[in-house]
Amino acid sequence: MWNKRPEFTAWLLEVKQVNLEALANWEEKQMFKEFMEDHNTATFPSKKYYDLDAYHQRMMEKEKRNGLKNAGSVAVRTVFNDEEVRRLELLQERERRKEEEVTALKRSMQTGMAQAMKQQSLLREEMMLQYKLGNFEAAAAIQKRLDPDAPPQ
Repeated sequence: MWNKRPEFTAWLLEVKQVNLEALANWEEKQMFKEFMEDHNTATFPSKKYYDLDAYHQRMMEKEKRNGLKNAGSVAVRTVFNDEEVRRLELLQERERRKEEEVTALKRSMQTGMAQAMKQQSLLREEMMLQYKLGNFEAAAAIQKRLDPDAPPQ
């Protein structure tokens, strides 16, 4: 019942003209049985009620294709608010640059930081091994290397 909830509510509103919140539990179950009967016998009035997400996806693709066809025709500006349009263009450009900077930073961090983190992990394992073996001087030396506040050697 929960997997088909969006389709069921759309079917109730559009086909049966009934609001789901106005139904009692037993009425909702009866309506859901009727919905599933139509679903299983493939007698819905529209393909939309089988998979609402796929239906909306198809509609968006259709609108996109129609939009591209209409984009070929000459676009006429009806609003002459150049300053606002320019301000929005600049905002979009700033956002795009910020996104590019963030992705570049992520890329640089992924290579350098990942390598440093692996090295630190290996050093910690080596330090633990030295402690277990009883070699406390070597473990202390590794601990000093791992300490972020210690001056580099």
